[in-house]
Amino acid sequence: KIFHFGPIGVSLMAAYATFLTITNGGSYLLGITLGAGCALLISLLFAWLSFRLEADALGILSIAVHLTFLTVVLNSTQVTRGALGIPRIPRLPFLSSLSSFATIATVIAILWLAILYMIDTGPFGRKLQALAEHEWHAKSLGVDREHTHIAAFLLGGIGAAISSILMPQYLLLLHPNDYTFPFLIILVMIVVAGKPGSILGVTLSAILLTLLKEGLRFLPLPTTMIGPIRLLLFGVILLLAVYVRRDSLFPQQRKI
Repeated sequence: KIFHFGPIGVSLMAAYATFLTITNGGSYLLGITLGAGCALLISLLFAWLSFRLEADALGILSIAVHLTFLTVVLNSTQVTRGALGIPRIPRLPFLSSLSSFATIATVIAILWLAILYMIDTGPFGRKLQALAEHEWHAKSLGVDREHTHIAAFLLGGIGAAISSILMPQYLLLLHPNDYTFPFLIILVMIVVAGKPGSILGVTLSAILLTLLKEGLRFLPLPTTMIGPIRLLLFGVILLLAVYVRRDSLFPQQRKI
């Protein structure tokens, strides 16, 4: 198994590479190319680390790398504006209105989920499952661990690059607070509640937990209480997900 907590760090660096280029006079094509290249290079770094570290050590080191990236962004004030972030992020012409943005973002999400589903149910998905269940047995059957890990990390890097392009355009602001440790906890919680390895489970978990998190804003509660209530609710959800067992919530059918 792979404990990889680096996607938010990848998205952070890809977002800054993209929008620093654009806000300093570069074209959107150049910015997106540099951002995607940055995401893929960092993903290759994580893949290289996965070859040399155990799963637990990789998880800890990926958190350290994420926090290192965040520290660099916060302290490079002359380049990144530090804790002030980058305001007035320009949108692509076809994303200028909220309705068009929502439509295109939904289409991209559906296409991305369809691609992940096809990969998961195809030969590559079976290789990943074999490596997760028993690495040595998979290697004895001819599964190349290195190539499979590289492809998996690069796939995750592509997803991080997509989010790094869309989210700052929606907010019209690129701010380091959107990539801090609490957001990493939310990401881990979504995966744990949805069952690692289950595309359907993680997708439903992401939708439901996001609706819950954002829905708390509309409750007639003081703003000082919303944060603690979120943490309590998420803790209860994690306990229930583990207690009930994700296998029964989101069963995964075996395929031949």
